[in-house]
Amino acid sequence: MKFSTLTRRISGESVDSWAVHYAGLARREAGEDVIILSVGQETDEYTDDEIVSSAIASLRNGRHHYAQVEGALSLRQAIAKRHNELTGQGVDESNCAVFAGAQNALFAAAQCVLEHGDEVILIEPYYTTYLATFTASGATLVSVVATAENNFQVNPDDVLAAITERTKAIVLNSPNNPTGAVYTLEQFKPIVDACVEKEIWLINDEVYQEILLPQERASPASLPGADRVCVTVSSLSKSHRMTGWRLGWIVGPKPLMENLYNLSMCMAYGLPEFIMDAAVTAFQTGAVTAEAVRKNMDSRRKIVVDKLQEMDGLKIFASAGGMYVVLDVRASGVSSRDFARNMLDQYDVAVLPCDGFGESGRGLIRVSLCVPENKLIIACERIIEYVKTMKQNLA
Repeated sequence: MKFSTLTRRISGESVDSWAVHYAGLARREAGEDVIILSVGQETDEYTDDEIVSSAIASLRNGRHHYAQVEGALSLRQAIAKRHNELTGQGVDESNCAVFAGAQNALFAAAQCVLEHGDEVILIEPYYTTYLATFTASGATLVSVVATAENNFQVNPDDVLAAITERTKAIVLNSPNNPTGAVYTLEQFKPIVDACVEKEIWLINDEVYQEILLPQERASPASLPGADRVCVTVSSLSKSHRMTGWRLGWIVGPKPLMENLYNLSMCMAYGLPEFIMDAAVTAFQTGAVTAEAVRKNMDSRRKIVVDKLQEMDGLKIFASAGGMYVVLDVRASGVSSRDFARNMLDQYDVAVLPCDGFGESGRGLIRVSLCVPENKLIIACERIIEYVKTMKQNLA
């Protein structure tokens, strides 16, 4: 039997990158002492009790029926309120649509603004699922590389130079996954201006935004003209330790919301009411959890940098945002995929090779900061031992 061409666009290295992660999970579930540094969720933390209790109470009150397709009114109002606080952009609930996580939201946005013949600009390295997410529609990917020499910061001039008459959308991710690079309003402004002038959508993934210090946050949605072109995607996964709840959203122009409603109608027909009720409670708890997450990440980032920065054969990049550091292992003489596989097979540490994060991701390793400090120290010591062993074998 024959499959559609879509199946080719959603396969490949962007999916293969997760092989080591799932192999590590399988070994850990079998009882082996494997340290998982391949995913962005705190393995030692749980969703706040108040949020969990809200979901349980909602279930017991019968809130498990069909819900509003675009998301519960109370939740969309909470999203609009928080978006206004973060960006100053004047939006209300009619500018908001709720999805099963930011990943689903990004896919929905791509389906509504991109099609065969269009071009979409992504900044490399990009999150591993972006390739499939934004080309599933048939659009062509155009990469703009943010170089390690520039600490993976986006160069607006490079983005503008990549625009053609076929460019339909530009996708930004700040703080960036995997690099943690945080962009500024000065970097956003020329891109927003170009999008307004040329009628290009600007899709900004802000899922790590809330675990930054307030003075470090910047969103293109806050700039003049953004109301027409800016699509802001976020979730509660990182800020409220709710990765498995699958609750994300889009804030954007009302005409886009109408199309997202139609897509949601035939794709998911709304989220569970009890999850949306819990999400409202999450917003009401404020930024306490996000602040705790940020402090954890800052402390653990310092540990990894202190342990690994002097290693011959490794370069470490540790920007202020996100939940990761990036290792450049090209000088070690092995590919990032082999490095990750050997770390798991020989040293019981699962890290994520960045081969699927774009061509410039080859030779890079993403290391999560989401395990307790004692485990993180052990993992770093195992990485050091592996690199030393490689050097001895090459000598």
